[in-house]
Amino acid sequence: MPKFTIDHQSNHNAEEAYKKIKEFLETDQDIRRFDPKLQCSFDDKSKSAAMKGSQFKADMAIASAGAGSKVSVTVDLPLMLTPFKGKVQETLQKKLAKYLG
Repeated sequence: MPKFTIDHQSNHNAEEAYKKIKEFLETDQDIRRFDPKLQCSFDDKSKSAAMKGSQFKADMAIASAGAGSKVSVTVDLPLMLTPFKGKVQETLQKKLAKYLG
């Protein structure tokens, strides 16, 4: 299964970035267009999330970086969905920019 990672630098501190990411994953419908069965589990202590659906899996981690934070998303796509890698990557980057600035 092909894996790729998206890193996003945010001006928000890690706690605030985590809250915004959690809101995004719980409410945003665009990401669910890729996989309507997407389920998210959150670990507030480590500021991370695990996403699992019938089509793909992803892990997200947020860490402090200077005055802001760094968000890393590692997506694991099945071989059949490799042609959609660019679209998935583009959508995640747009959403991270929208929610985290």
